[in-house]
Amino acid sequence: MQTHYDIIIIWAWAAGLFTSIESPVSLRKLILEKNKNPGVKVLLSGWERANVSNIDIEVERDYFGQNKKALIWMFKKFNQYDIMSFFAENGINIVEEDRGRLILESWDSRELLELLLKKSKENNTNILCNSPVVDVMKIGEKFEVITGDGIRYTSDKLVITSGGKSFSQVGTTWDGYKWAENFWHTILTPHRWLCWLVSKKDVSEISWVSCDLKLEIISNISKKSIYTEFWPLLFTHFWVSGPIIFNGAVAIWEYINSLDLTDFVSLLDFSKIPENEKTDYIERNFIKENITLKLTFTLEKIPKRVVAFFELNEENIEIFLELQDYRTWKEAKVTWGWISIDELTNALESKLFPGLYFAGEILDITGKTWWFNLQFSWTSWHIVGKNL
Repeated sequence: MQTHYDIIIIWAWAAGLFTSIESPVSLRKLILEKNKNPGVKVLLSGWERANVSNIDIEVERDYFGQNKKALIWMFKKFNQYDIMSFFAENGINIVEEDRGRLILESWDSRELLELLLKKSKENNTNILCNSPVVDVMKIGEKFEVITGDGIRYTSDKLVITSGGKSFSQVGTTWDGYKWAENFWHTILTPHRWLCWLVSKKDVSEISWVSCDLKLEIISNISKKSIYTEFWPLLFTHFWVSGPIIFNGAVAIWEYINSLDLTDFVSLLDFSKIPENEKTDYIERNFIKENITLKLTFTLEKIPKRVVAFFELNEENIEIFLELQDYRTWKEAKVTWGWISIDELTNALESKLFPGLYFAGEILDITGKTWWFNLQFSWTSWHIVGKNL
């Protein structure tokens, strides 16, 4: 059995598959996948309709991170038009939907996965499923990867595309965090991004009702709006959802991150809070005490159930919802944090361990909802593949 490869890539999601496709065919590649089938997350893309990118991308408007200059350079190398060309060249039609969202014309994510698997295998790649990685290290000039069945694989280069902590139902874990620490990289505290927000008010009476409105996120400290957007909002039990809320959750984190919370933190009781949950605990308490949603409705566009529930009329079209918390990590769509891009070269290669590469959600770059994150992933996977 072959155990040495030129390149080992961790996880056979879109990340690992596209990286293998973009790398030289002359290099022998191994993708190790923990699940019994490859591409689990690909099949869930766009609720199985295979969203792939967004046509309307402005890097400084649509992405968040500590080094946007690096991101601007990356998009000059590979952007939404390039991924559209890749699919077109391989016989897959892409269509544009609302707000620039790009989606497969077939509405079938299996078409996307089948293409990625086919192209990867044609490009000299071996894919092993049911092979969870339990440890990675570098011994001499070689990387060593140990799987759950005790097999040790070695390679000249190692690519980690293990994603973040969110969306755990498809197998996401803290693995990438652990492996990056093995290689002495700075780990930025991960945050739940693109997630629902829990209101103190019970809105279950209008659960699963959606309506267009203006959302303002108000700081109770400054009494000013820290985020404004027009988009449909979905009421669900004790929480509110929809793209407008996903983006709003990111804005809340950015606002909290901009403040000096020394005095606020000094009043909190951490006696029963594990060390790795303290950041979450601070944010949740801050949101509960200091963040409010202001919803402004247009009467002629509101479902009657919403009008009756909030007792809206021509003189009263605004309501305020106090917040309780974010929803869980399991329900968050992406993770922000992990690996600082400042510790990587322009090829997304580790400055500390040459031959080690990181790409996708494991980096400290996150975009708004509506598939900006997937485009960043295509971009980073392309850059890694072309530099292997």
